[in-house]
Amino acid sequence: MKRKIVALIMACMLALPLVAGCSSNNEQQPAENKEEQQQQAEPQATEREITDMAGRTVTIPTEVNSVYCAVPTGEAMVATLSPDKIIGWVNEPTAAAMEYLPEELASMPVIGGWMGQQVTANMEDIITLDPDVIIYVGTDGTLGNDDVPDQIQKETGIPVVCASSALERTAEVYRTLGDWIGEAERGEELATYYETKLADVVKKIDAIPDSERPRVYYAENSDGLATDPTGSSHTEVLDYCKVTNVADVEMKSGQGRTEVSIEQVISWNPELILCHSGFVLADDIMENPQWADIQAVKDGEVYTTPAVPFNWFDRPPNVMRLMGIQWFATVCYPDIDIDIEQEVKDFYKLFYRVDLSDTQVTSLLNQDQLSFE
Repeated sequence: MKRKIVALIMACMLALPLVAGCSSNNEQQPAENKEEQQQQAEPQATEREITDMAGRTVTIPTEVNSVYCAVPTGEAMVATLSPDKIIGWVNEPTAAAMEYLPEELASMPVIGGWMGQQVTANMEDIITLDPDVIIYVGTDGTLGNDDVPDQIQKETGIPVVCASSALERTAEVYRTLGDWIGEAERGEELATYYETKLADVVKKIDAIPDSERPRVYYAENSDGLATDPTGSSHTEVLDYCKVTNVADVEMKSGQGRTEVSIEQVISWNPELILCHSGFVLADDIMENPQWADIQAVKDGEVYTTPAVPFNWFDRPPNVMRLMGIQWFATVCYPDIDIDIEQEVKDFYKLFYRVDLSDTQVTSLLNQDQLSFE
């Protein structure tokens, strides 16, 4: 009997730590659950503060699902970054452009925007669409002094963020916009490609002897008698290609385009003429007797800027300028090591998620109609 009592006491003593352990676990478990529940119950931030590329402090939503671009330059970038977030156009995209853009963008409303001195935006339409963020793009020289972004933000009550249109900052803008609108991974992918390809083509252009660099006239306006000089935001592609821009004219801000006379162009006697396809085509120049005595016309060295889905050179200055540099480099320097057809296919595959046929590539490289409709 005593043995049974002793055994029972010992069994109870051995069980005490187990009971205590269970008790401790039972006490800890609710505490851990309580902490998790408190964390889950804490409200997540719905806004954050950023500094845009104009140096402005702006509060934007932490989650951005819809974007309106106040200028066409921004549209071209968002169309490659996250086209599903575009909720309206500044200008209606052309049928040619829509061949390379997601088809749902064709049904987006046209609400106008800000293009230099020209303003076509309808504030009421912007407010009705209620985008999470408005993107405003401008040149580095004007962004810091431009009061339009603050005006738009004040009138609409929607945050406006500013980004640079400078070609050399394109990769930076991809990373920055990608962060702002919740597309950081995509932004990094496009930025890395852009800066790698740009560095590669610049290296090849730099290796060209100065003696082989053509004298170029950049033809704008419907008669070809307007242009922009070296250093203009409108001639960045020409400057990157290291050609000699013959235009000895005043540099205008905003929309640019200094008007000139045919006599001036004849006196400059360019070896190559580049026609901005928004205004004038190569055939217009080649078939005009006024231009017949210019060296470029005599030699058939007159070309039209590709423009689909956005112009490869300018108006708006946009991401397609990388292709513009590569294409124009092959025009100016026929022996340069650039397979332009393959470069076009690679670019459109990554940026527009489109697999191009050979026929499409040929069409893109041979612009045969005005791109401004």
